[in-house]
Amino acid sequence: MDYSKIFIKDAKPTKIGGQAVMEGVMMRGADKQALAVRLPNGDIKLEIEDIKTPSKVTKVPFVRGVVSFFSSLISGMKTLMRSSEILEEAMPEEEQEEPSKLDQWLERKFSPKTVWNVMLGISVAISLLITVVVFVIMPTYSVNLLKHVTKNTVLLNLAEGVLRLAVFVLYVLAISKMNDVKRLFQYHGAEHETIHCFENGLELTPANAKEFYTLHPRCGTSFLMFVMIISLVLFSFLGWPNLAWRIISRLLLMPVIAGISYELLRWAGRSDNAVVRVLSWPGLMMQKLTTREPDEEQLEVAITSLKAVLGELEPGVISKQDEDISDDLEAANEEEERDSIFDNLEDKRYSEDETMVKNLVRAGRAKLGEAGISNPNGDADDIFCYVTGFTHNEIITRDTELLDSSDVEAYRERIDQRAAGVPLQYITKVQEFMGLPFCVNENVLIPRLDTEVLVEQVLGIISGMELESPEVLDMCTGSGAIGISIASLAPGARVKLADISEKALEVARKNAEINDVLDRVSFALGNMFSSLDTDEKFDLIVSNPPYIKSEIIETLDPEVKDHEPRLALDGGEDGLDAYKVIANNAAAHLKEGGVLALEIGYDQGEAVSFLLERTHYYKPAAIIKDLAGMNRVVIAEKKPIEEK
Repeated sequence: MDYSKIFIKDAKPTKIGGQAVMEGVMMRGADKQALAVRLPNGDIKLEIEDIKTPSKVTKVPFVRGVVSFFSSLISGMKTLMRSSEILEEAMPEEEQEEPSKLDQWLERKFSPKTVWNVMLGISVAISLLITVVVFVIMPTYSVNLLKHVTKNTVLLNLAEGVLRLAVFVLYVLAISKMNDVKRLFQYHGAEHETIHCFENGLELTPANAKEFYTLHPRCGTSFLMFVMIISLVLFSFLGWPNLAWRIISRLLLMPVIAGISYELLRWAGRSDNAVVRVLSWPGLMMQKLTTREPDEEQLEVAITSLKAVLGELEPGVISKQDEDISDDLEAANEEEERDSIFDNLEDKRYSEDETMVKNLVRAGRAKLGEAGISNPNGDADDIFCYVTGFTHNEIITRDTELLDSSDVEAYRERIDQRAAGVPLQYITKVQEFMGLPFCVNENVLIPRLDTEVLVEQVLGIISGMELESPEVLDMCTGSGAIGISIASLAPGARVKLADISEKALEVARKNAEINDVLDRVSFALGNMFSSLDTDEKFDLIVSNPPYIKSEIIETLDPEVKDHEPRLALDGGEDGLDAYKVIANNAAAHLKEGGVLALEIGYDQGEAVSFLLERTHYYKPAAIIKDLAGMNRVVIAEKKPIEEK
């Protein structure tokens, strides 16, 4: 398998997702959802609905996976039923089935909306029941027959997981032989190819979309495979109680498994490394069963749905015949124009003018590519959006517009900066972290994805403390990304942001304002704990301090060593200078039972744990790994007074 065609280096991952339905495709963006269905006469029926602003719970790691799982189940069933309904409505009256007596009774007694909701509820309930019976009850009941062969509970649980996985694969293989399902899988492939096309900045045409694989790392099929594999591993440690308890335990753990699977899928969708490819392999193999190569008409439907989400199309029926006529008229008019006396007057919308959006962006991408930038297309597009105020969608939809000279000059200047190695985030002044926007400049480190592991651990600890208003200290805060994320995602938390750099605290204050937590955040300027009052105490102290050895700094990527503040990188000769200060001083500012959570370098787990344990203030430290399997976080709880 050519992974480079799936985890595409220059692609700009988006949050657009979709679903294949009966003779159509549903696409979902940040604020719109569109359903496009190919009617029997060749027309396309397009429906669009606005999406409600998601609640804050959808930003909480792991919890958002559970919410997404159930909302996707309901939304998926709803769109599938609606596509079937559209096709039925488009059929000639003589071919339509007579409503059943139950349908007629429901229509007499209730409004159409009530009937629809009732049928949707029944469909979801039946689907859940079948899923529980086939993938939970049947495997565990069947494997129970092997108890006379082995008493090893781990083997029994593994056998159950393997059987569940086998049933799932065989089920997909069986239904894939059905003609209707084959077409459904073709539309699934069309959905993926269209999203690939958009994320790579190409014009949305069937020809461009067909250049890509039908496999996509963010697919729901991959999510289901993650669920299957994680459940296989997790259930292996639960023993082998009676049938009722096995069923109950598996059902209760499904939200946990869904949350973990969602985070893995989210990470896989925006990363490309060996670990991601290994984790994604089972899901991609399964997608070979659930997708088929689409034809051009199916790609047209998927493109129509995506364009609607991008705001380019209005709901209604798109007539294929009308499209053909308009194309003929356009061709005739163009030919007439070429033959006219004005054929020497070039229409600038179709020229090679360097100030045209598509030409300017293309030049920026090329320059960054020549400079060896790892993601030239994505970076050039981000810079363009920063300079002009365009959205990424508008780079495609407004590609023939001409820009004024000031925007052109500003864009080229920033492309030159990026080509010279200035980090993208210092050019666009923004970086997303934990789903929140953060302002960054050369006075602060750029927040990294790895640090989200630290925040997720802290949020879990806060949840376990069951405190209404936990008090948190973010030491060496920099941009404030850690502390502000905690304040935003743990609504009762009160957070103090401490840093030695006044300019860094200015950035942190701005970020607290941007993320609407300024009323629950305070600031402390000074050299680590000297910035605090001697009697200040916190429920939790969190820090991502400087931890790179001084001698290693010069070997770092030029974008890091030449542009990010050395003060925030240099951890001294052994990389442990800041940890020594924290180990000797943090306990005095922690409440009884308080927790210390620190980000570390991949090889510093044991050293930092030793620094904490030798103070005798802490219980044995726990070392947490990131998704790549590298040591990333050390967590230590302060001992009660009597244990010291």
